[in-house]
Amino acid sequence: MRKITVGEFISLDGVVEAPDKWHMQYVNDEMMAAMYPADSDVDTLLLGRTTYDTFAGAFEHAPAEDPVAAAMNKTARVVVTSTPETVTWAGATPLTGDVITGVRDLKNQPGGSISVVGSTQLARTLLAAGLVDELSLILHPLTVGTGERLFPASGPGADFTLKTCTPMSTGVIHLVYTFAGGTR
Repeated sequence: MRKITVGEFISLDGVVEAPDKWHMQYVNDEMMAAMYPADSDVDTLLLGRTTYDTFAGAFEHAPAEDPVAAAMNKTARVVVTSTPETVTWAGATPLTGDVITGVRDLKNQPGGSISVVGSTQLARTLLAAGLVDELSLILHPLTVGTGERLFPASGPGADFTLKTCTPMSTGVIHLVYTFAGGTR
């Protein structure tokens, strides 16, 4: 069975919304190495519709020598969407219908790991369904104040085990947690 990892940029106060407004000052080679590790077995990105639209706009026609665009364009992309006809980025496939069933089926297919990047609503849905195996959180040393959080106040609880904790020179910390137990 394939592993699903949810990757998020997150602030100290738990905000994951609009990282383009607060995270760019922390991007460096250390963070890029954490986001795109050389030994990664990820071969599929699982994206919500809003994240897909943002990524397609940024990477679909980016120069091949751009390392981030190259990583995005070589990886298969599965897009949770109600408008499959508008998924046009090469290498992207729509996932329609019941998300939980579709993602379970995807997990059971042969292949490498699956990475959910951004896509907060999708990440929440998968967490609530117990389909997330690992969280990869890039914790930024700031508070944002307002914005969408990965874990809603009314959501179910879950237990995670710390796998790695990597501090970076900018004060950012890369935290990787494995799912340790069901919702509570």
